Amino acid sequence: MPKSAPTRNYSMSDGDLKQKADALAANINRDLADFAIRNITATTVANLNTIISIFDNTITDTELLGEAITATEVKNDIAENIKKAIRPIRNMAEIVYDSKGKYNIFGFKDMANMVDADLYRLAKKVVRVSTKFFADLVPQGLTVAQLNNLTNLAISYDAAIDDIENKIENREIETLDRVKKGNHLWSEMSKLASVGKSIYEHIDEARYNDYVLST
Repeated sequence: MPKSAPTRNYSMSDGDLKQKADALAANINRDLADFAIRNITATTVANLNTIISIFDNTITDTELLGEAITATEVKNDIAENIKKAIRPIRNMAEIVYDSKGKYNIFGFKDMANMVDADLYRLAKKVVRVSTKFFADLVPQGLTVAQLNNLTNLAISYDAAIDDIENKIENREIETLDRVKKGNHLWSEMSKLASVGKSIYEHIDEARYNDYVLST
């Protein structure tokens, strides 16, 4: 969930709020002749429908969460490819340096459990150190193509990490926007429903109930 969840003034789901709003607009349209005594007209209903449409067209949290999950899957796939690209180079260094001395400069230790930032730095470091010790590792099969591949993976990985952060940030912004629009819609609905209850409170129980908004 977003880090700072905004406060809703309505306890129902967004989908239920939209359906309640549609029903309220339809009921007011039906009862416009009675609502006229409170200066509520077809223009009022049209304005309500505009607010409903604005709210309904706001991207849902399910969509935003899906984007974040997809971005995470992309990042995880690149991370696995980075590890696959590093393992042969690690084996070359193990053989050449007997897992001692220059081998430790690469920083291979605990690669499997590294967090994203550390794995990214490792990829960059392996390219840098392998380039420096290229002559030592060539007899084991190291190629420029391998290092170029690892360089490109590191670039893609860095971009994928940033993309996740952007998706999370966007989710928080859109959530704030959606709740703000929902609260605005709820406020307008509450006012109009209150008028409807006032009109029918003592003359028509069925229609009075049409303007009761349960939360």
